[in-house]
Amino acid sequence: MMQSNMQSKIKDNLQHATQAVRGNLHNAKENLQSTRADVLAARKCENINDPVDTHFVDYVGMLWSKLFIALHIIPNVVTLLSGLSGVAGGVLLALDRSVGMDIIGAILVFLSAVFDASDGQVARLTKHYSRLGRMLDGAADSSVYATLYTACVCRLWNTALFAGSPLRHGILILLGAAAFVLYVAQSQLPDYFKNLHMYMIDNSHGNELSRAKHIRAERASAKGFSRLSLFCYSFYTGAQERRAPQTQKLLDAIEIHGKSEALCDAFYAESRKLVKLTNLLTFNLRTAVLLLCVFLHFELGALGFVILVLEPIRLILLHRYENLSRNLLPMVAVGEAVPV
Repeated sequence: MMQSNMQSKIKDNLQHATQAVRGNLHNAKENLQSTRADVLAARKCENINDPVDTHFVDYVGMLWSKLFIALHIIPNVVTLLSGLSGVAGGVLLALDRSVGMDIIGAILVFLSAVFDASDGQVARLTKHYSRLGRMLDGAADSSVYATLYTACVCRLWNTALFAGSPLRHGILILLGAAAFVLYVAQSQLPDYFKNLHMYMIDNSHGNELSRAKHIRAERASAKGFSRLSLFCYSFYTGAQERRAPQTQKLLDAIEIHGKSEALCDAFYAESRKLVKLTNLLTFNLRTAVLLLCVFLHFELGALGFVILVLEPIRLILLHRYENLSRNLLPMVAVGEAVPV
């Protein structure tokens, strides 16, 4: 009898445990589906994302985004957290070459990337986005990479290759400065041409394409802080536009004649391939190589990667986008135009 009761209890416990596991799995599945729906709702455009962002960073970012929204934290504050986290990580990498500090620094840099994804998610989910937020995002990213490249220089300063030589120290400083200046140019290209991609396929949900001449016209009637903000934004946008004169000619023509379906289809056919290459210039590859070089104590490789690998990619992409705009310009007035 006792054995029978024990077997019955064991059976009941197993059934309860199985039901609990099934319930937890069901809840986890529902939470995952809910998170996926939120990620898709907060995404600018499905076909322009880096695969690492698409399958990993966006989901981690969404967990933070839900917390920020629940706490009523605005996107600009999240952007500041992103910048502070990345700068703190860079400072730790600069101050100490120990494995422990390197790991903490790398975690803070990764957290910066997560917050960088989260600020956009919060902005789109709460409809709380602004030009100031876009400028802050660029400033935060620049601060992070200025710190990271400075960290590379600091870590190389007393190594056998550079120690005790003012000339070599000068070369090292120039390499660090060149890496950062090229980073600025390389980061502007993905931002600008991804927005152009969305503009041409009429994705108004994520499109943030602005033109400097329109911002300057708006600034003429603005006052106070708004006028200053528009000045900064026109400078930011103008810097992107000056790198792509043929694209400006295409956009000027579109403003006059509109966008035909044939034009948009022709642009999309080429741009969808170029966007995949453009993702090589975004955060993930650049930072993965930098952190790998840091852990291998080969910081010179991180600086060289920006100059010798990423910069040629930028020049090739810019050339191909400019050629695309040049080739499409004759098509602008052909066919039935759609409103701009």
